[in-house]
Amino acid sequence: MDRLIMESVLSDVSGFNLTKDSTEGYVGALVMGFSEDRVAQVSHVFSELKNMVQGDGIQLLICKTMLDGIYDLEICTAVLDEPVRISNKAIPKEMIHVIESHAANDPKILLGAAGLSQEHWLGVSSLEIKSCDR
Repeated sequence: MDRLIMESVLSDVSGFNLTKDSTEGYVGALVMGFSEDRVAQVSHVFSELKNMVQGDGIQLLICKTMLDGIYDLEICTAVLDEPVRISNKAIPKEMIHVIESHAANDPKILLGAAGLSQEHWLGVSSLEIKSCDR
């Protein structure tokens, strides 16, 4: 699957939640919300990404933008020439603080989507929130 198609599907994320789900050394999960009509497409994207990384894990960057409360997400892996970018997403300050606190204690986390079984979720080996230069 093409990276741009992945970005197009994942751009419809409607919210974020940090849960206490854990598996295989990953503690906690950042779960993205999608409308019900997108779950099949999101599942396909997650399956493709999981097959590409083959358990190597991914890096998740949450990039601060010039607008307060708006963030860009980058799913980075060595197998893709560029990160999968999810641009201009509103994340409440409270949620950012919870994610920052989690990342400070343990940067390994699961990346999931509501409506997908945990077996399709991705292992994030590094989670970071920072200002990203473009």
